[in-house]
Amino acid sequence: MATSGRIATWLELAVAPQWRQTSCRIRVHAVGGKEGGCFAISMNERWLCSSSGGLTVFCGLGTARRFLKLLRIEKFEQGESPDVSVPCDGSRYCLRMDNNNGLRRCLPSQEVGRYAA
Repeated sequence: MATSGRIATWLELAVAPQWRQTSCRIRVHAVGGKEGGCFAISMNERWLCSSSGGLTVFCGLGTARRFLKLLRIEKFEQGESPDVSVPCDGSRYCLRMDNNNGLRRCLPSQEVGRYAA
């Protein structure tokens, strides 16, 4: 899954509802491939990436929903899955839910399915 070209940053997503309430299109995409359980977010056809430029991947749909809820984004669409699998193996910026309903960096040694909600 290429992230070259224009990307969306966390900060841009955080202020998107205030800037462009009617024109901002947020989508959640399944990117887990055969492993399943991983999701990415796009904003107006641009992939959400961390400040370092790495694609942000969420372990479980519940994690992606929690991230959006923290940003006060309640409305989003289900996006198409890309042709390329993006495993949550530490090669991307991966987030998962912790036991206190917070978000934590996902490490390669952790099981993806364990945190899927």
